[in-house]
Amino acid sequence: MRYPFICRLSLPDYLTLMGMVIALGGLCAALSGAIWLSISLLYLAMLADALDGKLARHLDCERAFGRYLDGFCDLLLYLVAPALIFYLSGYRGGGAFFLALMVICGALRLSRFNESGNITHHATLAYLGMPVFWSLFILSGWSLLALFLPPLLCALLLSVVLTLFSLAMLLDRPFHKFSSLMILVPLCLSGAALFGALHLGGVHG
Repeated sequence: MRYPFICRLSLPDYLTLMGMVIALGGLCAALSGAIWLSISLLYLAMLADALDGKLARHLDCERAFGRYLDGFCDLLLYLVAPALIFYLSGYRGGGAFFLALMVICGALRLSRFNESGNITHHATLAYLGMPVFWSLFILSGWSLLALFLPPLLCALLLSVVLTLFSLAMLLDRPFHKFSSLMILVPLCLSGAALFGALHLGGVHG
C-alpha cells in the first residue's frame, strides 16, 4: 500500500515537534500576560531542541529533513517568541528595529545552517556564526535586570546587546557547540524552574 503522506517522521522529528508545541505554549502564555511562565516554557522547548539532534545521531537517522524541521522550530523558539516577549514586556517604539534586526539575522543564520549543518573546528563540532539559542539567555538576563534597573537603561542596554548578537550570528567564524548532556539538561531545567518559580511566586516582570 502506498504511503499516503508527504513525509515520514522519525522519533527525533517527533521530539522536535514536541519542542515546537511547548514553544507555542510559551507564546500563548506571553499573549496572556504570563511572561515568566512563557520563558519557563521556552527553556523546556530548548531542552527538546537540545535532545533531538543527539537522538538522531544515536539512532543513526540524521537527514536533511530533520535539519530543516529543526530550523523552522528554532525560528519560532529563538527568534519569534523572544521578539514577541520583548515587545509585550515594553520594549517597543525604536526597539522594534532591533527586534526586526535580530529576527532577520537569525533567519539568515538558520538558512546557512540548513545548507551546511555544523562545522568541524579543532576536531570537534562547532557552529558557524553565533547560535540563535543565545536569544533565550539574552531574554532571561534582560527580564531579571528589568526588576532592578530603570526601563530606559534596560532598553538602551538591550538595544546594544541585540545589535551585537545580530552581527555575531552572521560572523564567518566558529562558535563552540555545547554538546554535553551534563551541561545542557541542568541548564534547561534550572532555567525552566527559575522562571516557573517567579511565575508561581507572583513576581511582576
